[in-house]
Amino acid sequence: MKDIVLAVTYRCNSRCRMCNIWQTKDFSGELTLEDFNKLPVDLRYLNLSGGEPFLRMDLPEIIATVKKRCPKVSLTISTNGFATEIILEKMKKILTIDPEINVAVSLDGVGKVHEEVRNIPDAFNKVMNTLHGLKAMGAKNLRLAYTIGDYNFAELKKIYELSKQEGVEMTIAAVHSSDIFFNINNEMKATKEIAAELSWLSRQELRGWNPKHWLRAYFAYGLAKFVSTGKRVLPNYSGILDCFVDPWGDVYPCDIANEKIGNLKEGFVLVDIEKRKSPDSWMICTAREAMRRHWFRVGMWILKEKIMNHRA
Repeated sequence: MKDIVLAVTYRCNSRCRMCNIWQTKDFSGELTLEDFNKLPVDLRYLNLSGGEPFLRMDLPEIIATVKKRCPKVSLTISTNGFATEIILEKMKKILTIDPEINVAVSLDGVGKVHEEVRNIPDAFNKVMNTLHGLKAMGAKNLRLAYTIGDYNFAELKKIYELSKQEGVEMTIAAVHSSDIFFNINNEMKATKEIAAELSWLSRQELRGWNPKHWLRAYFAYGLAKFVSTGKRVLPNYSGILDCFVDPWGDVYPCDIANEKIGNLKEGFVLVDIEKRKSPDSWMICTAREAMRRHWFRVGMWILKEKIMNHRA
């Protein structure tokens, strides 16, 4: 297993329209520090998600445990950015453990739009205060994480421009449905409009000579295709190269799959891997290893699109 999204808690201080995690009431039996010592030692990517991961009081200790267990892992914390004081206080310690850690702060619209999506008063300003606080303390790898849906697709260009102004990266996802994670059905009807916005983003990311941006262009292209057709442009390796782990250690092929295939507390033993039932999705956690495995196909697409864009 190379790429894991691990929800360290379902405690959440947001009330997002596309997610009902915040309604979770029972948090007993969450993973302990010792449980994190059972992660695969050769793990490449680990996204510490939630809920809101900064509501785990022992988040710095979790990160220290993971870095010791998996010394080559690239760590990301995904946060809604609302608990500014708590986030900045914990990040002081976290940056001493992993100065290169990635922090993705969710932002689904500018101004009132983000407040309407997250159902939190003054949501946009809280996110920006957190982002500016992280920049001031020297956090290097910051990004705005945008989730596109019917209700906010017109915000994509605004957030892309904001990320440029702030000097941070932008990542993108589309709303998905899940019984075990989001606990809500997120239907997209404006698929043509959303796909058009994603195609625009793909063209923007192809400009210049940064290979990281080219890969993001391919990801946006794949997401546009998935939104339009429901099909992936690359095979699905969920449960083989990537997986999702919930706060109690249950392992699923991805965060929209309903049948578990193992448990972290049991030493990351995977069961029924050949019978895994993983619905198709196109999220960075389910696309990244597929893009690595099919690097030639991805590279040829980038080359072709660079040539076409240059001629245009």
